[in-house]
Amino acid sequence: MIALWVGALATTLGVIITGVWRFDSALAFDVPPDAFGPSMGVLIGLGAATRIGVYDYLGYYNVCYIGDEVSDPGRVIPRSIVISTLAVALIYLGINLSSIGVIPWREFVPAASHRTSNFLVSVFMERVYGRAIASVFTVLVLWTAFASVFALLLGYSRVPFAAAREGYFFRAFGRLHPTGYFPSVSLVVLGSVAIAASAISLGVVIDALIATRILVQFVGQVGALMLLRRRQPDLPRPFRMWLYPLPALIALLGWVFVFATTGPEVLLFGVGVVVLGVLGFLAWSHRTAQWPFARVRSVTSSREKSTTPR
Repeated sequence: MIALWVGALATTLGVIITGVWRFDSALAFDVPPDAFGPSMGVLIGLGAATRIGVYDYLGYYNVCYIGDEVSDPGRVIPRSIVISTLAVALIYLGINLSSIGVIPWREFVPAASHRTSNFLVSVFMERVYGRAIASVFTVLVLWTAFASVFALLLGYSRVPFAAAREGYFFRAFGRLHPTGYFPSVSLVVLGSVAIAASAISLGVVIDALIATRILVQFVGQVGALMLLRRRQPDLPRPFRMWLYPLPALIALLGWVFVFATTGPEVLLFGVGVVVLGVLGFLAWSHRTAQWPFARVRSVTSSREKSTTPR
């Protein structure tokens, strides 16, 4: 785990330091005059760029998935999220400015006839140091990608595991490894899904992932938060939201914008996933007599008892 972290950090610092050393402000801020004009193209482009940015930030709340393994979560988790967000923002800004400050951004525009490659960091390092160093950094980028997937799998595998332990998912996902004490079945299944997704274009995977998460998680969290505060106002809350509900409403508008600027195929995919999830939940809740069927069954059972001859 430490080796993965060191490799990812070394790759990041190598790119940023090289970019600072060779930075050309004329290249970095070569922006067309009409780049930010009011048009549908600008909005769609902003939405596409935002989806990539959201994807790059996804790991900031990974600590929430292992909250039951964190000491003093009311203090540690918010600080971890804030520190992670600030660190990722600095890294994101540093890598992007370093890259476009050395290589003209037009070389990576799909419509450009002189497009060089999709592999920005490799081209960046080859332009500065030559092919040999670029090959080394290509391996380091793959190392960093593996480290990212490894860390995310450790967090995401806890979600089906916790749901299975609470009785809301397949019981097999609640199994722990006998010696490593990690959710082995959940980890293997999610890892297999990640491997299968690697056969699809990364852009399509990112758009589908973000669109689905917006509907299932991000928008759902905003609604769940407000519903929880309304129904259980006296519930102990170790976490506080300043200026509530303004931040939640702003976040909701942002998620709706990002989702609305996604391609129609991805929109249908996201809606389809939600529909399948709702149908699966209703089938499960009906089978286990949970909400919304619990009250119906109890009322039906009471009526049957009252009409049964004694």
